[in-house]
Amino acid sequence: MNWLARLKKISTPSELEPTEPTEPGFVGFVAPDMAHTPKTGGNSPAANDPTHAPDRWCWPHSSAMNGAEIETFSARLTRFTDKGLRLDDADDLVDKLVRRDRDLDDRRLCLECIHLAGQSGAAWHCKNWQRAGVALRAKDAQLATAFVLQLQRCEGFTIHV
Repeated sequence: MNWLARLKKISTPSELEPTEPTEPGFVGFVAPDMAHTPKTGGNSPAANDPTHAPDRWCWPHSSAMNGAEIETFSARLTRFTDKGLRLDDADDLVDKLVRRDRDLDDRRLCLECIHLAGQSGAAWHCKNWQRAGVALRAKDAQLATAFVLQLQRCEGFTIHV
């Protein structure tokens, strides 16, 4: 019987069990076509499912940053580089602030304050020097870079938004 005749013969049911090999020297069995099988296993939601919580494996369950921390990280990095810090230095400093926030440390950097004026390499100065207690006169309100980059508690601090 040729192939065309086999295709025309509709009454033959498809084989559901493996068959013996027909050629000598062939090792193994010939299995029927695999049917489509449904996905098995646990419930895994679609990645774009609105009820899916992408932060569920992040902090505090692991050391990975969650979405809010990433947004804060990016904003701080932009602020610090805009203030004249090199990208590597700013990145290290922002990493330090992520750890500070997780530890619930209430100290701040002058770089985070809206009252800090100046650029890195130039003269930093505090516009809220009286409340901060950094000087007795406005002309003495200049700040050293080491002071600006040090975590501290300040009465004159106002967060930069």
